[in-house]
Amino acid sequence: MSKELQHQTSAILEKVQQAYSTLTGAAPVFSLQELFNFEGFRLDEYCKVFSPHPQIHQLLADARAFGERFGIWLPNAEHYISCAIYLFPNAGVDRMKAIVRNLAIDYFLNDTMGRDIFPRLAPAEQEAASRVKERMFNMAADLFIEEADATPVELANVKVLAFMRDTSPFSWFLEFLRLYSYHIYVAHKDCNINAAGRIASIDEYIDSRCHLSGMHHVISLVEYSEGLFLDWEWLKETGIDKQLQRLHYTTAAIGGLMNDLFSFEKEVIDNQADSNLVMIILHNKPRLSLEGAIRNAAAIVRSQLIEFVGLLDYIKGEVQQYTAVYPEKAAVMEAHFRGLERCVQASWIWQVYTKRYKSEYSIFRETRLDSMLVAG
Repeated sequence: MSKELQHQTSAILEKVQQAYSTLTGAAPVFSLQELFNFEGFRLDEYCKVFSPHPQIHQLLADARAFGERFGIWLPNAEHYISCAIYLFPNAGVDRMKAIVRNLAIDYFLNDTMGRDIFPRLAPAEQEAASRVKERMFNMAADLFIEEADATPVELANVKVLAFMRDTSPFSWFLEFLRLYSYHIYVAHKDCNINAAGRIASIDEYIDSRCHLSGMHHVISLVEYSEGLFLDWEWLKETGIDKQLQRLHYTTAAIGGLMNDLFSFEKEVIDNQADSNLVMIILHNKPRLSLEGAIRNAAAIVRSQLIEFVGLLDYIKGEVQQYTAVYPEKAAVMEAHFRGLERCVQASWIWQVYTKRYKSEYSIFRETRLDSMLVAG
């Protein structure tokens, strides 16, 4: 890390802290919903049709029992896991158990060695966390693990992955394992600019944020949840594959980048981190004010929402042309579209209602502690 870079990051963080203090007051300065909405589209309207899995209580109890059995259950994990209960309302119970258990593992990792926590760990704790991360990242498809060296969270992970492998096509599992393992690798270390040794471009940051958030592998769970797996060979033959891959990317970006605004105060103001879209914008455009950077970040999210809505409609139209000839494949695609829409809806609703990002003097309407915003 160069002294010049360290000086720059410190100066921008100080500028942000000072500017933030002038924005706090009796009333929130921003409404994230108003920043994200665009002509003909309102998030509250878009998210009205959103209901939980009918076995919600059974699934949450199972996740807790699983976490406690392996010693990885953390306070508030249930609320984090509840997001999946809304994401996959049509999933079979056994598949859903695997999904919520996977989220219990992810929550444990995030809140014990995630990017916000890792920089504050003692050196010995960082070394231990890095060893766990490396082993989980290098997990092969046979899921072999040296149990003598494995921590409880690794053993829990193998158990869940083994069930998922045995209840899915191997090609899907290999891709899921690749995405999930990479998420573990990039999200559980110091992700701040000084640790990276360079300032990422805004596009580079968006690419990495999709993996940091875990949205890529969560999107792949849309297929797993109902056992309706995409036929990528058919998608290539029809020419839909590239557009669908872009739609997946846009869905992931919406989830990850929305979170950067919801968590801005927790990450940047409270924890003095700069692995956040607002901060990356300020490092790339240092003449911007904090308010300008926030509006710039929201505009990026809004552009992703605009692309998502337009691209989804386009692909739906393409698939409809094949309904008569390939009714089963078209039905799988329709279910997949509904799953992607739920990913976007959950990205908004869960973050509005979770207490994780709320504070008494938040500059955002949606994250004020007294906020009773109706999101859907």
